[in-house]
Formats: sequence, structure tokens, C-alpha cells
Amino acid sequence: MSTLLEFEHIIEVNNLRNAGLLVLSREVLWQGLVYRARYPDHFNPVLNCRLGPGTDEQFVRYIELGGLQLRDDVLLVPMQEISTLIDGRTQAMHAESITTIEEPAPGQLFVRFRYRRDAIAVEGGFNANDYLKEAYRQQDRDAIIAIREMASNNQLTVNSGH
Repeated sequence: MSTLLEFEHIIEVNNLRNAGLLVLSREVLWQGLVYRARYPDHFNPVLNCRLGPGTDEQFVRYIELGGLQLRDDVLLVPMQEISTLIDGRTQAMHAESITTIEEPAPGQLFVRFRYRRDAIAVEGGFNANDYLKEAYRQQDRDAIIAIREMASNNQLTVNSGH
């Protein structure tokens, strides 16, 4: 069994002290996060993704990254959480993520990203896992920026579906 890399980080979505920043509703933020889960290739052009069977609360996505093809099971807890699982028992790697909307006060939205995946073993002192963690953090920051842009362009609405 391989070693697992586990980490999490949080991004403040609505800074209510910054009047110049568009305040997102929980519903619009949720729509953006679901859009990212369904179409990760729109947020990361290196990926090629297609959707498999599913419902409003769960679906399968197939991700191709270079020559690697992975099956990702996605579970949605509406307005709260998105979980993904690439099962390493049946695939080339194991990876899990949980994306959770947190609202400690009305309108004060944060998104917590938790990751658990196969660690990368590299000889020679280079810490590939630290690089990987920073890459995930940057992709998540970029995703929140893109969701904010989509919201400001009215591309995300409460009734836009998934």
C-alpha cells in the first residue's frame, strides 16, 4: 500500500469588509462548484473530461491526463459538499477530495478543500508532494476567481441547473 498525502486549505469567498468585491450567494457559489465538478477541464485545460451516468446528486466522470485515464465517482450533498473518489484498488492511483461550503455568519462564505491521495515518492531531495499541494492550492484559488467571474457575467444563476 502506498503512502497517502493528506492536506486541506480554506479560501475566503466573501470578504464582507471589502465593498468592492462581488458578494456571492451560497446558491451561486454552489452552482459554480458543481460546474467545476462536472467540467474540470474548463478550469484546467490539461485535463480531458467526459461525464458518465448520473443523477442530480451523483455522477461519474472520466478524466484523461496525458495517457492516464481515471474514473472519478462524484457525490453531491446539495448546497454543502462535493466528494470525489478515484479508487486506487481498481485504478492506477488513489485520490479523494471533499469540497465544503462553510458559512460561519450569514453571507460570510468560505470553501474548504480537503485532499487525500497517493503521495509521490521522488529520490534526491526534491519534495514533489509540497509542489503538488501548492499546485492544488493554486488551482482552487484560480477556480474561485473563475467562479466569481462567471457570477459577475451572469453565467451562474440559482436556477441554472447542474
